[in-house]
Amino acid sequence: MPMSLLNATVLCVRPIGVTSDFCPVCRCERRFRLAQAEHQRYTFCINQGRQGQPHHELSCLVCSCKVVRPAEERPIEILPDPKNCGTYEPESLAVVRARINDCIAMEERLQAGKLKGEDREEMIRHTLWGFARIYDEEPTERIKPPYKLLILIIGIAVGSLGYWAWQQTGHWWPLVGAAIAISAIAAAHIYWVTTHSPRKRVRHWLAQALLPLEPTREEIRRARAEMQGKRVNAGFRIRSEKVLAKIEKLKASS
Repeated sequence: MPMSLLNATVLCVRPIGVTSDFCPVCRCERRFRLAQAEHQRYTFCINQGRQGQPHHELSCLVCSCKVVRPAEERPIEILPDPKNCGTYEPESLAVVRARINDCIAMEERLQAGKLKGEDREEMIRHTLWGFARIYDEEPTERIKPPYKLLILIIGIAVGSLGYWAWQQTGHWWPLVGAAIAISAIAAAHIYWVTTHSPRKRVRHWLAQALLPLEPTREEIRRARAEMQGKRVNAGFRIRSEKVLAKIEKLKASS
């Protein structure tokens, strides 16, 4: 944590509005919450500005899964006030509607048992790429350094108070109490990260999206190899055996 307080890159997400797209989990066109995500550099907890290009993060209003799309698909010159993000809907380029229609057509063929060969593999590939950027995240990548600094200060303060009480009373119980309190703070922090980080849930979303396609290990491997060739970290982080095991668990529970 100390190094992340000195120099850190944080993924900051700002709500924009709403939009429509194809949901790989619901397997149909859905409405999404639209947000702009961009990396910002922090030095000594001070924001130094944007690093790299922003992208759009879409959250399905039905299943809550998150997918990533290029910001160029929904060009926005001036970001709207977050207070209006519940109603604002930017205009989408024609490529978005074309992708939705293509995915719907392939889904209809899948339901009819006619999606085979290259089209089926393309749908598997499209699904993996939709979650690739989230796979690249670290679980704590969205936590800003000032929040980490606050957690550190609270932990130090609690530990110091326990030590002071031990020195004053000569009893060991203040140290035990401080240790328990620090452990509780750490557990609460880990729980918050686990429940709020998309990186912790992306394998479940990916398995749900791939379940009807019944991909083979080799098909996932080929999609991963393409990512690796384009230097996308998800190509190395996605584990075929773990995704397939998750799919089997979903099959058993359905």
